[in-house]
Amino acid sequence: MKRKPAVLLLSLIACTGCGDGTDDQYGSGAGPGAIELAITDTVGVELGDSCYVFGYLADAARTDSIIYALDMSRSQLRKYTPDGEWAGFIGGRGDGPGELVMPHWLALLPDGSILIQDITDLGLYSPDGGWTGHVLTHSGNWPSMHTPLGNGTFAISWHEFLREPEHILRRFIASYDLQGAKITEYLADSIRVPAPPEENTDAINRFLFSHYMAGDLDGNLYIVTRHSPDYRIVCYGPDASPFDTLSLDVPVVERTAEEIGLVKRYTEEYLRGMGTSNVMEWVYEPDPFKPPISGIWLGWGGNLWVLRGNTEVPEFDVWSVPEGELLYTARLDLELPPTQFLTFYIAPWCRDFLAVHEDESMVQRLLLIDASYPEGD
Repeated sequence: MKRKPAVLLLSLIACTGCGDGTDDQYGSGAGPGAIELAITDTVGVELGDSCYVFGYLADAARTDSIIYALDMSRSQLRKYTPDGEWAGFIGGRGDGPGELVMPHWLALLPDGSILIQDITDLGLYSPDGGWTGHVLTHSGNWPSMHTPLGNGTFAISWHEFLREPEHILRRFIASYDLQGAKITEYLADSIRVPAPPEENTDAINRFLFSHYMAGDLDGNLYIVTRHSPDYRIVCYGPDASPFDTLSLDVPVVERTAEEIGLVKRYTEEYLRGMGTSNVMEWVYEPDPFKPPISGIWLGWGGNLWVLRGNTEVPEFDVWSVPEGELLYTARLDLELPPTQFLTFYIAPWCRDFLAVHEDESMVQRLLLIDASYPEGD
């Protein structure tokens, strides 16, 4: 099996248990129970067999029978067994039916079908990887943050340019069916462009970094508005009507000057990598506080996993939805230096999930993460 060299895998696992346990958000004896997360294995090598060398992992997903890794640079949806063995790929570079150019989002539907977002279309693939057809086509303004809402429907964040009576960039979150028809619009925001310099960071946040969202399989959508010091998740029904808000009273954690500098540099490098813009400057000023929430997913058992953004090690709040009950927290006792990154990929199709680790040299590897769920979960 082509995995991370043992010494590097052990160095990650050895960090598990490094925390001192002093950052209890709920106080001793208060709040929900807790479960532990553990890195059990990795997939990927820096050099060697090309089946295990990643170009750039843009997305990933895990089921009980397969691990999917969306490699943007290689234009492939790579497949691995649960043990990390190479199992082939979907796509490949080209502009023919089922081929990919620069894929960057992935969503698995309840029947096993796969949505892959490329730069000119959102494509639908059968569970065995066969090309089914285009769901959406577009030119440059590709959607983002795809989340299933049940069989045959999904939600995305998208934008459109309106030129009358003034130039407006309209960002919206909406649900669609697999024929590409819009069903419901949940949120919309209009940004005047070009943005004046004093409004540049606000425009970037509203355009590119506005929300996190996750859907459940009953058609409900859960949305976090970013760049707020409040822990708040608004719950929307299939008709886009809000029916609940999940919230916790968590302390505001200020960023240090060094942390602000790192976020600024990383974000501006990301923006410059997108190419030039004639509506915004790629100059960015980060929030002075750490985000209380830095991601949400629908996980095993249909529960909502909410990643805290202000803890020393990765920590999740796990909510029962749509009931809105906080069940427990989940903690991965792993501290990384600020120059390394960990991106989580959680889905309801498997008890365990994935993370992508990126080191200082931009070498990426998939981490296989197991959860010690409470009995009966």
